[in-house]
Amino acid sequence: MPQSPELHVITNGRQSLEEVLRMAEAAYAGGMDYLHIREKQRTARECMDWVYALAEVVPKQHLIINDRVDVAAAVACRGAHLAYHSLNPVEARKVLSREQWIGRSVHSGVEAEQAAREGVNYVLYGHIFPSGSKPGAAPRGTTELAQITSGLSIPVIGIGGITPGNVGQVLAAGCAGVAVLSGITDAIDVKQAALAYRNALDTWEGHV
Repeated sequence: MPQSPELHVITNGRQSLEEVLRMAEAAYAGGMDYLHIREKQRTARECMDWVYALAEVVPKQHLIINDRVDVAAAVACRGAHLAYHSLNPVEARKVLSREQWIGRSVHSGVEAEQAAREGVNYVLYGHIFPSGSKPGAAPRGTTELAQITSGLSIPVIGIGGITPGNVGQVLAAGCAGVAVLSGITDAIDVKQAALAYRNALDTWEGHV
């Protein structure tokens, strides 16, 4: 049976640790696969404290740290996710263990191919649909996305304006899963929101 498409949830940088703990526990109960700790404004020490706290409600191997390769290495979580301003994947691999993942955000086929050559385990591509976190920026849609997924041997995770209703379009373009921010982090009932995405991923006709 094919592996179930992945549900990644990314912290929004606006919530306290207590709020994120409640969100993460509920999202994991609802079927979240990986939580990305994306807290640009926090120090390495704060990020480390967040990982220790979050590991009490989400298994450490399901936690990915954005940008802070040093923290990811020290805590031995699932891995680190790199942005344009981060270490490059080759540099990050010198710090992380062989078992840890390296992900990278990409916005074009050229960037995706370069990331793959540099040894990342997956790429995050977007934003696919209109997104509140990218006001005024034109969505990239699924046409180039389909071209990227067909040319890469590593998983592509789609991000940006993804709802349970359009998950199928993202998977049909070849993505191995989706990444969500506000659709889950800002939900009144986080567990039910995560369940809605989980159900959309698991029941997509191309998967079952």
